[in-house]
Amino acid sequence: MKKYPQILVAALGLSMFTACATTNAADNDTWFAREGMVNGINPPITAIWDLQVEVMDDNGNFDPALMDEAKWAALLAQARLLDAAAQDMVTARNYAATDPLGTLGEAPEGTDLAAIDTRLQNHGAAFRLLASTLADSTGALVSAAEARDAATVTQLVNDLQPQCHSCHEVFWYGTIE
Repeated sequence: MKKYPQILVAALGLSMFTACATTNAADNDTWFAREGMVNGINPPITAIWDLQVEVMDDNGNFDPALMDEAKWAALLAQARLLDAAAQDMVTARNYAATDPLGTLGEAPEGTDLAAIDTRLQNHGAAFRLLASTLADSTGALVSAAEARDAATVTQLVNDLQPQCHSCHEVFWYGTIE
């Protein structure tokens, strides 16, 4: 009997921590760029690019002959995760560069989070436009993966890298001030 209160307290504490983390990092009020990229965008896009390398033909296209049920399911799951992360970017009211939970450690060398934050604050509409373009692509990628349209998947996946780069160029490296 004595273990139940301890387990209940531990479970309650964990659920409160999870609720706070979710509220701070994933609400629609503020989208935190560093946290959103590291935890939301990077994992699925990396998984998709890794899958592309695994199943590409001699021309760099997704080869349907190399796409079995598990690979199509994995692609679809990762595309949905990527789309959800992109939608979070679009629907946020505000943007910030910080890591709200402080779990990511130091930013990579040369990263000026204060400057990125200033650019996000001053040019939120431009960021939202770039995020909307990304979300359009990720939504189309989900549809193409559902349809098992390898040619469209290839085009959309190949188009994601320059979309990512253009946003990084503007907000990370500061071509907009």
